[in-house]
Amino acid sequence: MARSIPVELEGLVEVFRDLEDYVISLDRVLSRIGAGEDPRILVEYVVEHNLPARMARAREFVGDSLERYIGADKLEEIAEQVEGYGRRK
Repeated sequence: MARSIPVELEGLVEVFRDLEDYVISLDRVLSRIGAGEDPRILVEYVVEHNLPARMARAREFVGDSLERYIGADKLEEIAEQVEGYGRRK
C-alpha cells in the first residue's frame, strides 16, 4: 500500500478549514457547557453550522481520494470498523 497519495489541493484545504472550525467551535461550546450554559447550544451549533452535511462532504472527499488507491473493498472494510452511535458490530 502506498505511503502517500496525491490529493486535490482545493478539496484538502476545504476539509482542513472545516476541521479547524469544528475543533475550535466544539472546544468553545463544550467549555461553555462546562461553565453551566445550557447543553442545547451544542445542538444549535450542529444545526446552525450544518455539520452533518459538511462532515459528509469531507468524508466523501477523503473516501474518494482513498478509494482511487486502495479500492472500494478496502475502503468498505475500513468503514465497517467504525462503531458509530447506535451501530452494532
